[in-house]
Amino acid sequence: MKFYDTLIPYEEVEYRGIQYTTCKDFEHISRYKDLRQVIHNPHDSERSVTLEIPNNFSSNVEVQYYQVPYVEENRLDIISQKFLGSPMYSWVIAYFNGISDGYTVREGQKLAIPKSISALFANGEILASVSPYQLNLGEE
Repeated sequence: MKFYDTLIPYEEVEYRGIQYTTCKDFEHISRYKDLRQVIHNPHDSERSVTLEIPNNFSSNVEVQYYQVPYVEENRLDIISQKFLGSPMYSWVIAYFNGISDGYTVREGQKLAIPKSISALFANGEILASVSPYQLNLGEE
């Protein structure tokens, strides 16, 4: 039996394209229901399929809550521009709210939005190990 060290990647896959699909709805109790499939090298005989599993995280940054109006339904980019100063921060709002697709935000949905992007880089926070300059997302 072969054992894997989970701290080391199993294998690096040469990039020849990625395709996203969703798992078939096996049954309502399936743990794979609604997970997104990531197909590496989809047009190759050596393609590989993995599941995109959401990462749970914890954060102590202050958040504000916002109820999505009809005119901003499915538009995390507009909401991000309004609260965080750039549409490029929409991924932050998505991450904080467990949203896998920015086009599935509904009218009336209550979103938790960090009050400050720079607070996410503080010691012990989710982006503490990443240089803000490395992300190249502009200014707050």
